[in-house]
Amino acid sequence: MPVRETEAIILRTYPFQEADKIVSFLSRGEGRTRGIAPNARRSVKRFGASLEPLSHVRMRYQEQPSRELVRVESCELLESFFDIQSNYEVAVGSSYVAEVCEQLLPEREANDAFFRLVLLVMSEFRRGGEIWRPLTYFDLWAIKLAGFLPPLDECIRCRTALEAGQTAWFHPQWDGLLCRDCRGEEAWTLSPESRKLAHTMSSAALPSVPDKGWSRSRGEDLRRFLGQQMERHLERKLVTRRQLDTLS
Repeated sequence: MPVRETEAIILRTYPFQEADKIVSFLSRGEGRTRGIAPNARRSVKRFGASLEPLSHVRMRYQEQPSRELVRVESCELLESFFDIQSNYEVAVGSSYVAEVCEQLLPEREANDAFFRLVLLVMSEFRRGGEIWRPLTYFDLWAIKLAGFLPPLDECIRCRTALEAGQTAWFHPQWDGLLCRDCRGEEAWTLSPESRKLAHTMSSAALPSVPDKGWSRSRGEDLRRFLGQQMERHLERKLVTRRQLDTLS
């Protein structure tokens, strides 16, 4: 079988047999893929630091007939984000990005826009040293690129328009926003400021979204809404989302 070469982002690795590692990676050319890195646990020289989570690499791998896992032949490190993950918040945020990629993206389906989104978010982690603005942007665009971002300007139940400056509501049992009349009990609010932020982020590049005045509280209701939409679609809870909730 021919050897393929592609840019990739390492999502995670775990031990396999005595000396190998299984590598989950996001390939620019073929989407989320899994492979075996032979002897990666025993020999540091072969792969070096290129298999660290969220590393941007140039990977060469070979398809293996009748096997789901490819064989990773080599990895050339293009950019490492290992150093910034000594910051605990950044480490949790990075793990969240990796988990969303693993759970949300189908195997072997190329998605260049999602690949560029991950690199953009990791670069912003490094540039600004804070995670909440990049993660809010990531959540919005991850759902948008996956094709299930609900309308932000109308009630999902009665289709009433939600005007700018108007509070909206959301609930885990509904796939979108609700108006006052349809909100029911135990609904969360989405502030007009957060709805405006969502519109801004959906039509702007991340570097152009002002980075001043950000803390965990800003856009927290928007991230909760987007997280609920994601978990409803996945039909499972994201472990790292709970870890993000514990950050002060």
